[in-house]
Amino acid sequence: MVGKILRNRYKIARQIGSGGFGITYLAEDADLPGKPLCVVKHFRPKNSDRSALPIAKSLFDKEASTLYKLGQLHDQIPQLFAHFEENDEFYLVQEFIDGHTLSSELYRDKQLSELEVSHLLLNILDVLAVVHQHGVIHRDIKPPNLMRRHRDGKIVLIDFGAVKEISTLTIDEQGQTSVTVGIGSSGYMPDEQANGKPKLGSDVYAVGMIGIQALTGLPPSQLPEDADTGEIIWRDLVQVSDGLAEVLNTMVKPHFSQRYRSAETALQGLLHAVGDALPPRPTRVILSATPPFSGISESGDRSTIETAASDRITIIDTASSSNSSTFLEMAMPSDPILAGASLMRGETSTAIEHPISSLNSPMLVSVRARTRRLSPQVLVLGIAGIGIAIASIWRAEFP
Repeated sequence: MVGKILRNRYKIARQIGSGGFGITYLAEDADLPGKPLCVVKHFRPKNSDRSALPIAKSLFDKEASTLYKLGQLHDQIPQLFAHFEENDEFYLVQEFIDGHTLSSELYRDKQLSELEVSHLLLNILDVLAVVHQHGVIHRDIKPPNLMRRHRDGKIVLIDFGAVKEISTLTIDEQGQTSVTVGIGSSGYMPDEQANGKPKLGSDVYAVGMIGIQALTGLPPSQLPEDADTGEIIWRDLVQVSDGLAEVLNTMVKPHFSQRYRSAETALQGLLHAVGDALPPRPTRVILSATPPFSGISESGDRSTIETAASDRITIIDTASSSNSSTFLEMAMPSDPILAGASLMRGETSTAIEHPISSLNSPMLVSVRARTRRLSPQVLVLGIAGIGIAIASIWRAEFP
């Protein structure tokens, strides 16, 4: 497969993963400048009966449509670039995430602090809540399917389970279709999911197991269970606050009716229990324009902040904190000094902190900076003008 070009566009570079449901490749997109990397997922139907192909294709198109919509809703879900069929086999082309899986952070005997685990749960539940709000169940949440993106440290959800059903689709003698293998992973999959009846709360169970694994340093297979209730016994293995322990215990209740019903309700429970120790949640706002403003930077550059053109209006991430501030990221060629604003230099952009009156009042600004160096002649004339003005005032006060 390496070196093969799919759809006259995607050149397979190397295999990066495989399993019972398909193979994942790293590929180059030859149609775009610089041939950026992308991920190609290859699914081969288990049933060789061609009568199953139309059903498999219909299922594939449906799940691909769902993945596309989710990728547009949240930047912690990979975007879907294309999906197609070639030679009775199915392919997804998705955004390449430069990062590492959570498996490299959660290994045996490594215990994360309560604060670290709380941050991790917040990060996962925040994006999973968006998925659940659209009625979608991930069905295979586990450390290998959670990627820590290098550029910002956020957790990205990958490898949604529903599309994998294509590889397990079978047709019986009566022409009835069925899925022969349950989607999910042992240890992170609750009973109802193992029985082929997953619910939104099934994902919550998986996230809760990851939280317990992170705290105890033990994988799910090594965590003891109560023989009568089936509940996970972990509380005595680590010191943790009652609040977080209660949240995790609710997330991993054996029966789904006793669990949080969705990621959103689990997130609310987490914030209620340990919210004071957590960072502010990000809010997405649309930027509009502010009146022109000018300032001079410490380096002597003059930056003109002018009304943003319509093509500069973008959507960015902001975060409100306890001091009622909003952080806005924007690309600027210099560091202008704005009245009432402080500057923070990032890797690729300047963040300007603007005080706002309320946590529920998003700051709606978009600025564009133009920079030009002040010439020596202008500086000399400016200094001379100031001197003349001072002399005039002196003569007026002391004739």
